[in-house]
Amino acid sequence: MKRTITLILVFLVALLAGCSSFGLGKVVTREEAFTSFDRVEVDNAFKVDITQGATYSVVVRFDSSFEQRLEVVKEGNTLKIGLKDEGGGVRIQAGTREVEITMPELTGLDLSGATQATITGFKSTKALDVGLDGGSSLQGDVEAGDARFDAQGASEATLSGSGQNVTVAAEGGSTIDLAKFSAVDANASARGDSEVTVNASGRLDAVAEGNSTVYYLGSPTLGTIEGEVHHKQ
Repeated sequence: MKRTITLILVFLVALLAGCSSFGLGKVVTREEAFTSFDRVEVDNAFKVDITQGATYSVVVRFDSSFEQRLEVVKEGNTLKIGLKDEGGGVRIQAGTREVEITMPELTGLDLSGATQATITGFKSTKALDVGLDGGSSLQGDVEAGDARFDAQGASEATLSGSGQNVTVAAEGGSTIDLAKFSAVDANASARGDSEVTVNASGRLDAVAEGNSTVYYLGSPTLGTIEGEVHHKQ
């Protein structure tokens, strides 16, 4: 028993010796002068508030220990925010990482690495493409044309608003709740212990596999239905 405990302690000491990027500095605020973007990608456990507005604004607050690794760039029409991977060792990335973004239009959002985001006030007839991975989460409200929502790796999304033709896919223990997001047609899939809820008035196609469930509200015409697909009051 003592040998087992000793081996565990040795492993933990070795693990901590290889750790880096502890958040031990002061909080720094930086404004970025980016414009002309309608897509956002965020990685590395940032907290993000994205709000519709007539002009562009990007304000980043971060622990000063991340300053050399912080990456905020614009590639084409995409604003990308994250931390550079320096490689080597296990990272414990504690410390402040917050972003406030104001932009006129949002057509795409990708969140990864346990990033948490809120979107507010967007109203458009253009298509919207949303992807979540690595335990990320999204909440808020949005009105769009056609929309795609994809969640993987124990990610979560809860949105209100409306869209036209909506495609929803959850995998790997993820949850997408669109009970308050009204759509015309919906194509929903849930796989690997996941759950999807949609609200459709037109046609619903739904597939649930691997201990997963698709719930639907409204009175859509049922198309292709496979697995645990249930009406929700």
